[in-house]
Amino acid sequence: MTWKSQWSEQHPDADALKQQLKSEGFDAYEWTGRPGGAYLDYIHTQDEVVCVLAGTADVKVADEQGTVEPGDRMDVPANTYHSITVTGAEPLVVLTGMRRN
Repeated sequence: MTWKSQWSEQHPDADALKQQLKSEGFDAYEWTGRPGGAYLDYIHTQDEVVCVLAGTADVKVADEQGTVEPGDRMDVPANTYHSITVTGAEPLVVLTGMRRN
């Protein structure tokens, strides 16, 4: 999966991660998806990064599918369809960022 990597192997430090994303040119904010929530086939005109702080989800980016959990990072290029379905009993909490133009 070319879109998935690890941003942390330890417990997440959201403040440090937010600073890292800002240094990469992203406007970062925290987002929470409810258990069982499905956010299907959406697209953005800017690059997006999603770093999982808590929870799990099944994800599809273009034609690739996988699962994300705490410590995982998704890099979604601009104009790429992607979907997230929260699979755990707890909310999916992520730090997400949209690349500044």
